[in-house]
Amino acid sequence: MEQHTIELIGMVLVAVITALVGPAGDDIERNLVILDEISEIRDMLDADRIWICQFHNGGHFLHTNKSIQKFSITYEDTKPGIGSVINLFTDIPLSLYSRSMNHIMENKHLWVSDFKDETIATYGLKSAAEATGTNASYCIGLFDIATDRCIGTMGVDYREKKKLTQTQKDFLIERSSRLAGYLSVYLKSK
Repeated sequence: MEQHTIELIGMVLVAVITALVGPAGDDIERNLVILDEISEIRDMLDADRIWICQFHNGGHFLHTNKSIQKFSITYEDTKPGIGSVINLFTDIPLSLYSRSMNHIMENKHLWVSDFKDETIATYGLKSAAEATGTNASYCIGLFDIATDRCIGTMGVDYREKKKLTQTQKDFLIERSSRLAGYLSVYLKSK
C-alpha cells in the first residue's frame, strides 16, 4: 500500500512539474532565439548595445479608466564593458517619447548618427542618449505581421558617432522585420 501511494504521488508530481515547466520551457526557448538573433545583429553591425522594447498596458488613468500606454525594454545585448539599460527603461510612459514614436510610426525607423551634432534632429531622445552614454542610435519599428500595428522598437546604440551604410541599414531593416514576425507569433501564442 505504501509503495502504491508513493508511486501515485510521484506520478502526480511529474504531471504538475510538466504542466508548470512545459510552458516556461517554451518561453525560455523562444527568449533564447530572440537573444541569439539580437546578439548576431549587434555583432554584424559592431554595435555597443542592442535592445528591444515592447509596448504594454501600464494600468489605467484614474479619472477616465483609459489604458496608460507604456513600454519596457524586454531584450538587450551589450558588448563587454558597456552598461546595460534594461532596468532603466521599464514601465516608461509612451507619452515621454511622443516625438520619436511619431517619427517611427511615419517612417518605420529613426536614425541619429551623432547626438552631439546640433544640426541633426534627435526627436526628444537626446537626454536618454546622454543618460545611457549613447552617441548614435538606429531605432526601427517592430510591426505585427498580421495587423501592421507597431508592437515595439529595436534599437542599435553606439558610444561614438556612427554612420551606418545603406547596406547596414537594409540589413537592420530585414532582420528587424524577421524579429517582428517572430515576436508577433510569440505574443499570440500565449
